[in-house]
Formats: sequence, structure tokens, C-alpha cells
Amino acid sequence: TAAGRLASSSSAISSLEGSKDFDKLRGVTCVAVRLFLKPSATITSNLNGGSYSETQLPQDVAKAMSDSPITVCGADIGGIDELKETGFCIYDLQRMHNEFSVDYYNKHVEEKDQVAVLEVDFYRANAFVDLDDDQISDLALRAVSAAFGTAKIDSDDIVDAVVLRARNAVSHFSPKSALYSPDVKLGDGMYICGDWVDRTGHASWSTEKSVVTARQAAAALSLEFGLKGSQCEVIPAAKDTAQLSALRQSTRLLRNVLPPKTLPPSPWVFAKQLLLGDRDP
Repeated sequence: TAAGRLASSSSAISSLEGSKDFDKLRGVTCVAVRLFLKPSATITSNLNGGSYSETQLPQDVAKAMSDSPITVCGADIGGIDELKETGFCIYDLQRMHNEFSVDYYNKHVEEKDQVAVLEVDFYRANAFVDLDDDQISDLALRAVSAAFGTAKIDSDDIVDAVVLRARNAVSHFSPKSALYSPDVKLGDGMYICGDWVDRTGHASWSTEKSVVTARQAAAALSLEFGLKGSQCEVIPAAKDTAQLSALRQSTRLLRNVLPPKTLPPSPWVFAKQLLLGDRDP
């Protein structure tokens, strides 16, 4: 969507053939919530994944995240109205960021100043983006509780919170949206990259796609300007696993046998409705 705004305000960009579909690029609204919490009296250790194996989150939450400091959640969890079409990711930042790690705290931070750090990033968050920070922080705690089946962390345990709102700002991948993705070379001397740019067949998405298109743009620039020794090679993506291949085939078959009458509210909601038998053919 930022590309569309740039093109609309720049005659130089809007005149390029590669920018003709910029106005069709869409974004979804996201809300990121970082919660600094009173630490648990007990440090949970020997946790898997991440850069660090200890956390000061409540023990039930820590154990629910024992296999990874990242949990990806679909929409419509816990019967929470605001999450009807909202997916989210939960991060234990004490196991991911050095400055929040228990190891760092033990060496550099007094006990009274230590906090557990939990982040919840919501996608398709239009339903509650305009709530105030306190309401969104409480929603994040309810979402964590619903996702893990754990006790809700008390709002009084929030020492500080940061809430960031990105309205219509995150690339929205939807049916046929790839048709509007421009090449990395937009015009003579102009190269672009990002998750919304065509990565010419490389099977990557999101952050990885941004990196891939950046390297492709650098390679195109190096070629045009005759630069030598540029290290812009892109590693081919791994082939689909047998499970993913089977899922793709099942999805194609499902689309042919049971196409939805209207566009589903979101892919994960549609899949859940089909699996639970909640959607009429």
C-alpha cells in the first residue's frame, strides 16, 4: 500500500509500466503488543528452541511454550469476539533477545528491575485496532490464555506495555494478488524489493521473500552496471515435503468439488469451517 501512495504522488514512478497495478496492492491491519510483566518467582529452565532456555513467564505459560518461544495461532480462538477473523503469534522474548534473557539479567540488571517480556502480534486486527492501549493489552492476555488453556495473566502484572498499530500496512496475499506483483527492476536504474515484489519463481514468502527479492534486485543492478564479484546468489527453496504436497493436492481437489459460494472471510477460517462441518456447501 505504501508503494501505491508513492506512485500516486510521483509522476516519475506512476509513468513506469511496472507501477501500473500499484493501486491494486492491498494491506491488512496489524497490531503488535509488547508486554513487560512482573517476573514469576520461579524461573522455568530447560526450554527448547530459541537462543536461550530460561524464562520468567508464569510457569503454566512457559510449559505451554516449552517446545518453542514462538506460537502461531489461527483465527477464532477461545470464542473471543475480537478474534473472530484475527490470527496472532505469541513470542517469549526472554528466549529470543539477549537484552531480555535471564543470563543477561543475572549479569547486568538488578532483581527489582527484571521483567518477563511477552509479545503478541495480531493480523487482520481491524475489529479492535481503535481500542485504547489498556484494552488491547488485556485482549492480548486473554488471547494467550485462550491459546494455551492457561490462567489469564493479571493485568495488574503489566509493568509496561507498548502497542503499535499498522493500519492496512502489511501485505495482503489473496487470490490473484500475485498478478499485481512488479518485477525487481521497475525501470532504468530503479530497483525494488519486498514481500510484495515478484520473486520470479522462488518459493518464498513474507520476510524470506523480502530477502530473496533484495538479492535479486542487487544481482540485476550488478549486471546492468557491469559490477564484478557481487555475491547476490539466491539459495533455491527446499522442495515441498510429502505432507505439504498432499495438502496442496487436497486443496485443489476441494476447490473443484466444494468451491465456496462467496470468498471466505480468511483462509484459516474457511479451512476450520470445512474441517468442523460448520459451512454449507
